[in-house]
Amino acid sequence: MGLIETSGKFTGTSVDLPGLTGVHTNQIRWGQPATAGGAVSGYDFEGHPVEAILNGREFPIGQFTHHNYPVLLSGQSQFWVYLTVTVHFENGNFNHDINLRFRHDETPNQSAHPNDAVQLQEFREPERVYIDNVEYDVEITGFRRLTETRTATSFDVKEGGSDNAWIFARFQRRAPVES
Repeated sequence: MGLIETSGKFTGTSVDLPGLTGVHTNQIRWGQPATAGGAVSGYDFEGHPVEAILNGREFPIGQFTHHNYPVLLSGQSQFWVYLTVTVHFENGNFNHDINLRFRHDETPNQSAHPNDAVQLQEFREPERVYIDNVEYDVEITGFRRLTETRTATSFDVKEGGSDNAWIFARFQRRAPVES
């Protein structure tokens, strides 16, 4: 197929979060630091160039980082964060946007399980894209850390730190419709 280049912008959240910054950028942050001089929580997305695989195998489309720091959120513990990933196909010189959403579970900072969890939405229907006049289903398959061999739809990050995982996708050629 050829090379694709990905980029992403966070487009917002499902609720009005205190301290929300970075909307329409690749780095979104929220919350008020729980301690003086503390950091705030958020996500980063870093796209990259990759050889597109069109045979149904998974491949990475970008790196997702979750920053988990003690923050004050005024009672908001679960919310959605929205990301649009733009895939630029160099062979055909066209773009395709994939809209993702992440369910964020902000745990109490002092709980027995202070890890925050990030869950990628489930895709009920794959998106479709035409490449060289052939129709493909595009499916986001999940997260994968460098130490893992399988994708997962969620991962968690310990309080007071950051961790990242690659977001993987699959392009599968659609079967021709029989007449």
